[in-house]
Amino acid sequence: MAVVTFDMLCISNGICNASSHKTSVKDTAIRTDSSAVKTRLQVSRLCCLDCILYREDSMNAQSQPWRLWLLYLRRLIGSQTIRPITQSNWYQPRVIISGSTAPALHARPASASGLIAEAVLDSIDDYLQRQNSHALLIMHQDQLVHAKYWNFKPHYTFNSMSMVKTVQALSIGIAIDLGLIGSVHDSVAQYLPEWRNDERAKITIEHLLTMQSGLKSDLSRQGITVFPAIVPLYLGTNIKKHALALPAVAEPGCYFEYNNYNTQILGLILEQVSGLSSAAFFSKYIWQPLECHDASLWLDQENGTARTFGALFARPEDWLRVASLFLTKGNYKGRQIVSEAWLKEMIIPRNTEARGVKDGKGDYGYQIWLKAHDYGLIRGIPWFEATHAKAPHVDEEMFYFEGMRGQYLFVSPRHNLLMLRMGERPKRDWDGSWAINQLLQHLDEVPELA
Repeated sequence: MAVVTFDMLCISNGICNASSHKTSVKDTAIRTDSSAVKTRLQVSRLCCLDCILYREDSMNAQSQPWRLWLLYLRRLIGSQTIRPITQSNWYQPRVIISGSTAPALHARPASASGLIAEAVLDSIDDYLQRQNSHALLIMHQDQLVHAKYWNFKPHYTFNSMSMVKTVQALSIGIAIDLGLIGSVHDSVAQYLPEWRNDERAKITIEHLLTMQSGLKSDLSRQGITVFPAIVPLYLGTNIKKHALALPAVAEPGCYFEYNNYNTQILGLILEQVSGLSSAAFFSKYIWQPLECHDASLWLDQENGTARTFGALFARPEDWLRVASLFLTKGNYKGRQIVSEAWLKEMIIPRNTEARGVKDGKGDYGYQIWLKAHDYGLIRGIPWFEATHAKAPHVDEEMFYFEGMRGQYLFVSPRHNLLMLRMGERPKRDWDGSWAINQLLQHLDEVPELA
């Protein structure tokens, strides 16, 4: 059966030379059978418009507003014609987070220990496969006991979306351990002078960590005629400028409101105090010490600023290495990566009034989630509706990294357990708590072993 790629569609329509179409989706294919003709034509039109707008990218988009809108539109179209978790080639340019050459993790069958029944794993596998998942990894008692991949390979990297927020919080803790930052109670303006002479001078690092900064919501269209504030952050070419210009609309500490700008500003602080890029800091203090493989961050432009709020591309198994710090008190093979005290601080709930949450609580620590929640309600965006949990977690002390479209990394110190689900957007009947609860309930039934 013939296969037509986006680049072939562009060339066939005489729009562009695919060799220059760097940010197109080169690895997406469209079947040419009769059932796919309509889809092929739709994507062809989108891709051709994308190519036309791509030419504007070579211009100075910042100098004329209409060119900036064209740039946003081009990238927006591109982002909606891909599978955003697995098709990482679309996210360009990127910078490497240099890792280690350590061997990959190999799963030891869970059945060998007698702790996790194969029937339980099969049930979880079946559910996640139906929900557009690409990887399920389970680490129990310091052993990788289950690794399942669907249309994905262990050495592939994926877009973790907002899971990187927790890495950012770990990095802030490391910076405090190193004496680069005095305290979470330091004013952000102490490190970013652009905030010294207005109401944002009251915002502390802790306000950013807990999503209680009072900054304008990244979903707000106030002062922007077409796009909400998240668009220049996600698609723009000067995100530092936009982050530093975001105004405050409330007193800090008054309420929880999830806002990607909070995390992006933490990244700016980290770069300011360390003299390193985010990629270099992650590499030196986290990735290489943990023997993770090479990863990457999405930049706003060549040699530009990393989108540290939600675009780190890494192997699934390396996320287990990062999360294992919460189970080992921050130690890896005898080396203290981050202080135990900081890890404890990260998972303390700091609830204030929470906007858009059913029970009015954010249940959020330092860039990490502490309770099951409905992400669609928290963000107030319809297309996030599939990433909700229908039931509380069985282990009330469990916490987790989370990214858009159902990226989950659960950490249960009680069971010495990690579970990663990676994949594209789940279906509408998705329950983000079902798989982990099945596993936890099973382990609770064998407490003498677990």
